[in-house]
Amino acid sequence: MKLKINNYDWGTIPAHSIAAIQLYCAENNHQFHLNEEEQMVEVKSSLHGKKVWLSVTTPNGSINNQIDEKVTGILTDYGIDVSTKRDTGKIRNGDLFIELVSSKGKGASRTISVGYNERLNSINVKKSLSIYKDELHFKGYYLLSENHSIPHLRCSISCEDEEFLLKESPAILTQCILKTLLGNQKPSLLDLNILHLLQTKSNQTGPADPITVDKKKASKDLQMDDKMYEEMKMRKANRKVRESQEKKPYAEIYLDYNVIPNRKTERYSIKADFFIKNTGNVDLTNPKICFRVDPPDKIEIGGQILPPEMSEIFSIQGQNGAQGWKYMGKDWLEKAFSTGEYWIESIQETFIPPGETLAVEGLQFTVENLEEQESSTIIGFVLFEDQELQLSSNNKIKITF
Repeated sequence: MKLKINNYDWGTIPAHSIAAIQLYCAENNHQFHLNEEEQMVEVKSSLHGKKVWLSVTTPNGSINNQIDEKVTGILTDYGIDVSTKRDTGKIRNGDLFIELVSSKGKGASRTISVGYNERLNSINVKKSLSIYKDELHFKGYYLLSENHSIPHLRCSISCEDEEFLLKESPAILTQCILKTLLGNQKPSLLDLNILHLLQTKSNQTGPADPITVDKKKASKDLQMDDKMYEEMKMRKANRKVRESQEKKPYAEIYLDYNVIPNRKTERYSIKADFFIKNTGNVDLTNPKICFRVDPPDKIEIGGQILPPEMSEIFSIQGQNGAQGWKYMGKDWLEKAFSTGEYWIESIQETFIPPGETLAVEGLQFTVENLEEQESSTIIGFVLFEDQELQLSSNNKIKITF
């Protein structure tokens, strides 16, 4: 049988190995196709067939086109369908919308921050970008407020050096795209399209041919396959042990709420508790919580959350000092009115051990009556900076008038 991996020819394989390849593809989320007419087995990464929208906006239009071409060329080789977009209006179909937005910074400093929308619940591209830590400072994550129907990621780079931008931004975008599309799945050599790079050329023997199997050596192949099977089984068992020992931060987040209408004032009061349950295997520390309300001018937040300048005076005093929750930043109210995002954090150091739950109790939202066919929504997000983990609540509050 002929073998193709990510559209590259890899010679031939014995027919009895098909079952093992099928199992490998199923276990690693790869695509498998058997073409009996052409006696061919095709294996492809799960990235094949993904749809990505790409938008590049820098002060230099010529650079925009060059970056577009480079990124498109790279991703097409992965089997990813790429569409470039200048008009960043509402996008309804696809697997990811990624943007590069660049502005000229001051001096020689270069920074990058990453924005994401609520459809992109969990991302961790900081580790992927760590190779640029000496050249590009990572400033953190922020939430995007927009109406795209697909996951949206924005790389905001502040950089004076156009040469650096042209040279490095295609690789930065590619790494962010691959990391986002693969999610928590560990990338294999096949996913990253590295296998065909291993077919190197030798100056002495010429191009290295893919491994071919001679029918006369079938019995030897069967013996080798048995040995390889046992080795693969042992490696898989060892990998499961390692994975069970790996640190995996994660949490389930949800709102428990009660809607109380006030017929006299035509307003709605919502009493809510916000729960963060640590479902990973490591401690989660110092959660930063965002409540996004829409429309921002029709919804007010209340409860036992203190302004930052009053947190030390009016907070509850426990055995370990001040306790409770406070708004983040001196201009928290102005930002909330303009963006609809109320950011809060714990007054004290906070740890959530695995299996434990942290609650923000006694929240109160007041919703003014809107016009007919309009709706108001409240959704929660949590950012764990130490674990580089961002999550949105499993449910949201929505009232339609």
